[in-house]
Amino acid sequence: MKKLFKILVPFDFSDTANNALNYVKNFVADDLNTEIILVYVNEIDDEQAEKKLEAIREEFQAHSRNNVRAIVKKGLLQASLIEVTKAEKIDLIFMGTSLVNNKKLNTNTSSFVLVVDCPIIVIPKDYENFKIKKIALVIGEDLIHDSKLLGVLLQVARRFKAKVHVLTVKQEEADYGYTIVDEKNENTIMYYLEDFYSHHLFVDGPDIPTSIFKYAEEKDIDLISILPRNHAKGKVSSEGALTKALSEVSKTPLLVID
Repeated sequence: MKKLFKILVPFDFSDTANNALNYVKNFVADDLNTEIILVYVNEIDDEQAEKKLEAIREEFQAHSRNNVRAIVKKGLLQASLIEVTKAEKIDLIFMGTSLVNNKKLNTNTSSFVLVVDCPIIVIPKDYENFKIKKIALVIGEDLIHDSKLLGVLLQVARRFKAKVHVLTVKQEEADYGYTIVDEKNENTIMYYLEDFYSHHLFVDGPDIPTSIFKYAEEKDIDLISILPRNHAKGKVSSEGALTKALSEVSKTPLLVID
């Protein structure tokens, strides 16, 4: 029997959360194999939260053929969401975020993507036109040791028949010649993403996030996906600085593969 695909949506009744939920509705459509779980977390008791979240669930369920559940938890936000993610065996998290002082995105989201052991799609508050036809996959110079990490990306590409552009980030100015690792990574991605793979290019320079966003704008990218370097083995692992930077300022939905 095919495994039920579970989506977690942290929800705090804000415009940002509502926008993320609308994105989820379009993403899921009529896929009966997908279950949506709405989660509200608060550090204090909130007697009205359960009723309010149930109303949101009912409204969603009324216009969806998917099973929709609601969970209210008391506790710290990140710890509680991680607990639910593990307990429910979540496959993908959708989390809305908004700009702080029109500069960086909400720190709850940008820090959460670094600690949760689950793929997560970050949806900027003002992103309204749902479309996934072009995806940019950002990888580092390190060898991809586990191709299974590309599983969610493959599912998304297959669901929307989207083409995947691969961007390899070079830490120093690139000579644009393929290294052995570049070739191995490209072969892995081509094999795993099947016909959804489009092409491969390099990104370098002093401001990598800006270069990625410029490419996304010029090529009309609908989803930026990143495979953090902290999945690599040994000395090449990092603390996900690029992931954090992208999640703080991206105006395009961002899929962090974990």
